Amino acid sequence: MPHASPRSRVFAWRLLAVALALLLPAVRLSAHPMPQSAVLLDFRGHAVGAELRLPLDRLEVGFGHRLADDPRREVAALRPALAAYIAARVSATSPDGRLWRVEVTAVGLDDDASLGGGRPSEVVAHVRLTAPPGDLARHFALHYDVIQRELLTHRALVSVRSDWDAGEMSGSPLMLGEVGYGATTLAVDRPGGSQWAGFASVLALGVRHIAEGTDHLLFLLALLLPAPLLATGGAFGARRWGAYGGVRHGAARLLRVVTAFTLGHSLTLAAAATGWVRAPSGPVEVLIAVSILVSAVHAWRPLFPGREALVAGGFGLVHGLAFATMIAGYGVDPWHTVLTVLGFNLGIELMQLAVVAATVPWLLLLARTPAYRAVRVTGAAVAGVAALAWIGERALGLPNPVGPWVEGAAAHGPVLVALLAVLALGATAWDRERRAVPPVTEHDSTGSPSFTFDHSL
Repeated sequence: MPHASPRSRVFAWRLLAVALALLLPAVRLSAHPMPQSAVLLDFRGHAVGAELRLPLDRLEVGFGHRLADDPRREVAALRPALAAYIAARVSATSPDGRLWRVEVTAVGLDDDASLGGGRPSEVVAHVRLTAPPGDLARHFALHYDVIQRELLTHRALVSVRSDWDAGEMSGSPLMLGEVGYGATTLAVDRPGGSQWAGFASVLALGVRHIAEGTDHLLFLLALLLPAPLLATGGAFGARRWGAYGGVRHGAARLLRVVTAFTLGHSLTLAAAATGWVRAPSGPVEVLIAVSILVSAVHAWRPLFPGREALVAGGFGLVHGLAFATMIAGYGVDPWHTVLTVLGFNLGIELMQLAVVAATVPWLLLLARTPAYRAVRVTGAAVAGVAALAWIGERALGLPNPVGPWVEGAAAHGPVLVALLAVLALGATAWDRERRAVPPVTEHDSTGSPSFTFDHSL
């Protein structure tokens, strides 16, 4: 085989260099995929709500106006034009070809970023699709090309976020498919269901949220720890938790704390779910960790004796804002909003009452024994360490080595309750035995026996 000439070798090297120059951008592009849009669907009766999450830098290509330089100012100024642009590119048709009514109800920026002071990266638009008279919003063709017409490589992922009649209220979107250039229509076919299926599903969501919400339970339990006790001393530095206050005293304070916490979180849950109150999730999560720290310090040393109910109600307002993030957007119409808030709140209360019923009797029993001090201080220490770790993680982005231990312990809740019961019964039996002092027989000066008891124990 003859050797290639020097000129041929130079030409080959140049050809290879050109090929690499052409290929490298494609490699970089595949390693860093372009941001996609998201379409989250909420099914309610005769209407479907769609939440569109649109990357700012991609949207401005399709929309034809600058948005990413100063998102807050530019989106506010162009909101009507944005709403009209979106309304013209989202539509739905029934199987018989009838068009649905399309209404863009809101256009704004990512709530967490805009309310938290960060730089938003997405425009969030809410669209209401209403089926023609006589149609249920279960079967239709979704037509969507908000960005794809001008940016051919763009894709939008379409998911079901909630479907009341099908009982789909898990909080984890169910993927339906994607739309892009040349494939801008997606067939949507949802199974039938009932009103009860949705209510039962959202109730189960509330139960699960508390069962998995270790921080909410830890706050409540830390606040319940000192409830059966009486505070002694005047100034804060001299205050101590003293003797057991009795069954009536302990039960009344426990009831007030639980009731106040329930009223607090129910109020803000309803207000946030209906759109009356808005708060970024980041600061709310930090405040929840702070509430646990405050209740932990109070369990160790009295901070606000006799006012636990007020503190529980105040921090309950904060916890309610966190609960509301679980059901944000689930209520497309007022009726389903009411049912969602009612079912979710009822699930929270059922799980909360189950935890209180499983733990409080043993706490009241333990509070009558000297062993309760060790239980109270240990519980306060665990809650305090967990709260500090959560504050560092949520406010400063620090690693949280304590979190997995706390979550792991919470996953074995029944075992912990059983251990608490054994400890309460054992401590009570030991305390009764300690107090049962046998009579000592003595003789007086006449030789007659007299009975005295040793009260020094």
